[in-house]
Amino acid sequence: MPSATNNPPPRIGIDFGTTHTSAAFYDGQSIRPIPLDATNSSPNLLRSMIYINRAQQSSLGVEAVKTFLEHDTGREVIFEDKVVGVITNTVASLDANENVTIIYDTYIEDDVGIRGRLLQSIKTGLRSDSYTGTDIFGRFYTLQELIALILRHVRMQASAHLGQEITHATLGRPVHFCEDAQEDRRAQKRLREAAVLAGFTDIDFVPEPVAAAAFYLKQVKQPETALIFDFGGGTLDFTILQTDGRGGHEILATEGVLVGGDDLDSAIMRHLVAPHFGADAPIDVNYDDRPMPFPPDLASHLYQWQTIPNLSRPDALKVIQRAIQYSPEPQKFRALETLATRNHGFALFEQIEQTKRRLTDDEETPFIFRAENIDLALTITRRNFHRAMIEEASDVRQGLRRVIDSANLKAGDIDAVVTTGGSSVIPFFQKMLTDRFPNARLIPLDTFGGVTNGLALHASATENS
Repeated sequence: MPSATNNPPPRIGIDFGTTHTSAAFYDGQSIRPIPLDATNSSPNLLRSMIYINRAQQSSLGVEAVKTFLEHDTGREVIFEDKVVGVITNTVASLDANENVTIIYDTYIEDDVGIRGRLLQSIKTGLRSDSYTGTDIFGRFYTLQELIALILRHVRMQASAHLGQEITHATLGRPVHFCEDAQEDRRAQKRLREAAVLAGFTDIDFVPEPVAAAAFYLKQVKQPETALIFDFGGGTLDFTILQTDGRGGHEILATEGVLVGGDDLDSAIMRHLVAPHFGADAPIDVNYDDRPMPFPPDLASHLYQWQTIPNLSRPDALKVIQRAIQYSPEPQKFRALETLATRNHGFALFEQIEQTKRRLTDDEETPFIFRAENIDLALTITRRNFHRAMIEEASDVRQGLRRVIDSANLKAGDIDAVVTTGGSSVIPFFQKMLTDRFPNARLIPLDTFGGVTNGLALHASATENS
């Protein structure tokens, strides 16, 4: 038997997700989840959120959320011009022998009241080659540095939990970070660079639905053809596999759709909540008494909490304040002014997320949000939620069609549909799957741990190969 010193170092599986991050280790006998956030109601899950204050101090997970809600929600959003550089422009004068050089400052509008930045859905930044990072209080953080803050925390927690330094990891990745193949490769390269910054030295990647399939295969005892339906916060991924029930299997097709739980939250906001903030209300009437609608480009800032403060910029605020004066529905625009200028956007979206979760079990649920001039007391039904996400549902149906076609199968050939990921439990999608695959068994895998557990299995196989 080899000595302990010759044993390979532990290799963990990490599911760095849009909404949550989790990690696990397979010791050959059982899968051991890594506790990542003791303050979370589910300690094995770390909310993929970062809060950075003006002193460049950062916090993660539940602590990041609590700090932002305590320090930055309800404060006044104040935009002021800030000099960010100087432009020198040399032009020809009327005198051919002499040029004129014009030097002027360049400005941006900066929220001077901000105490800290909260960053959410950081993983989605990998989709865009043009997004390289962000300036936070005078320090530029690359996307890799931001992701490394989360992955470094995972590595440190795993090292403490397993009792030795962890430097080897198998990371999950979506089937497609983005549609363009070159940009997709670049996204994985940036994720690898983030893992290196976090202190990992041996890194490999496994598609997330393939990882979920590996975890499912541990439980299968009979030959079958299965569809893995992995619906998380940022993407929806599919895998179709055939297994002989004795451990052997073949991956027939993988496919990905750029739809996730964040998009469903935005759909609720766009169709069910934003109208109560004036998104569909007139701001004035013109000379022939025709209503002038709230500008769509301004309304679009409501669909993500990160862009809501943009409505506090002088030009946008002027439109809102005019609507308060002249609109037949001024109370909606008073609520919008408060939402934007008092930085309540994130708290509102937290309530939207909780509403979405309640609709998994309930046919309808109250939606209550109150703050200063905001007094919302709505009832949101499951049916209205389903109608709100009609565009996202169409994308999901098309993705299912593509993966079945890629596998050269028909819907009736699928014996089991295996679901994982937080959005997979939404009744609308459960029904979509049972309608699309009437002969298949619908098998819920561990909602938040299916991918992570599969990654741990892949990590162990990699380390021992």
